[in-house]
Amino acid sequence: MGIVTYKGFKPFSYQKAVIDEICNDSVYRSGKMVVCKSSRQKGKSYMIANILLWYAINHKKTRNIYIGPTLKLGKELFKTIVTAIIKSGIVKSSNATDLYITLINGSSISFKSAEQKDNLRGFTVSGILCIDEAAYISDEVNDIIKPWTDFYNANTLICSTPFTKSGFFYKYYCYGLEHSHNTVSIDWCDDIYLEDIQRVMPPERLEEYRLTLPSRIFRTDYLGEWIDEDGALFTGFKKCVEINSIKPTDRLYGGLDWSNQGNNDDTVLSFFNQEGKQVYLKYFNDLSPMKQIDFIYDELKPLQNQIVVLQPELNSLGTPYTDMLKSRSQIIANKVKGFNTTNKSKDTLVSELSVAFEKQEIRLLDDDKQLRQLGYYTATYNPTTKNVSYNAPQGLNDDIVIADMLAWDAYKNGSAVGQYYLR
Repeated sequence: MGIVTYKGFKPFSYQKAVIDEICNDSVYRSGKMVVCKSSRQKGKSYMIANILLWYAINHKKTRNIYIGPTLKLGKELFKTIVTAIIKSGIVKSSNATDLYITLINGSSISFKSAEQKDNLRGFTVSGILCIDEAAYISDEVNDIIKPWTDFYNANTLICSTPFTKSGFFYKYYCYGLEHSHNTVSIDWCDDIYLEDIQRVMPPERLEEYRLTLPSRIFRTDYLGEWIDEDGALFTGFKKCVEINSIKPTDRLYGGLDWSNQGNNDDTVLSFFNQEGKQVYLKYFNDLSPMKQIDFIYDELKPLQNQIVVLQPELNSLGTPYTDMLKSRSQIIANKVKGFNTTNKSKDTLVSELSVAFEKQEIRLLDDDKQLRQLGYYTATYNPTTKNVSYNAPQGLNDDIVIADMLAWDAYKNGSAVGQYYLR
């Protein structure tokens, strides 16, 4: 059988700059690291898919790994690659559960998530390691996956939109600017790529984003700039961390965000006391719908006489879940005030919490997952609908942020109202 050539995609100039650096037999297994700083909507994931295929097809029996902040991102890229090559004859097998593709030449591509943490230990890459949205992956996870490339001196591609001037993504990007540590950095926002950049993002659309989005979001996501602040949308929250716990005299104001039972989305319960101090935070995603109702009821029952108001989100499954919770106790039912989340109502929640951080009116429990979600919570603008929406970046979760905003709103609106309760 002769050599078969598979035609890949036609890259833009900025994508080609990355490909030329790392899809090159002269640097194969050289331990080279290419760091790509990208703004939004530039074809980063599509480029990563093609680079993974280049290594897997051209270097037989290699193990190639993609890792992103969440499993959702990995699933999306897995589907993209499988759809592209399933009829090519080069696929030996693919497993949508394990997110694993094997080619007829013995090479493989697997997709992993930073959420797996300690379960990421012990893997080996002999082709290429691709780290996607690296700015949203912790240094702890990077320390776990870094040894993957050591044995074969495999190459690494690190891509992300920029965030704060901290963490391994920023550190490696600086290495690449200095051409130290066998690292090269490529900035997709560089003026040398301006012609292609404007094809993808016309100036008039970019101006529309500038006029609509918060300045920090526009700078990081669409200008590709690093920021000094400690959050994309919320600022100052790291200065609000404090150790607190529920006291018998506390009046409690709570927020409840229900899990959608997928993509590692958590059910989150958060409470602030009458002083604006967070005194309770719990989250989980490993219970069936009925068992999570049981769990929350068991958590609330000892506190029911201290609760002033509890605001669950009613969207999607929130209404039936809330109704089931209310049916367990008339006392709890009387404290529940459901909240329907819309872009307009969420704008109010975001504003309230932002002001609380800026004025240092709020105190948060020192929870790493909570601080990460507050750090990357962002705003996006839809040029078609002309609306601004508030969410976690694609593939990430914001369930703790939602519960915190609901709880803080309950505190702001409920703390001024008298409450009669039994002891």
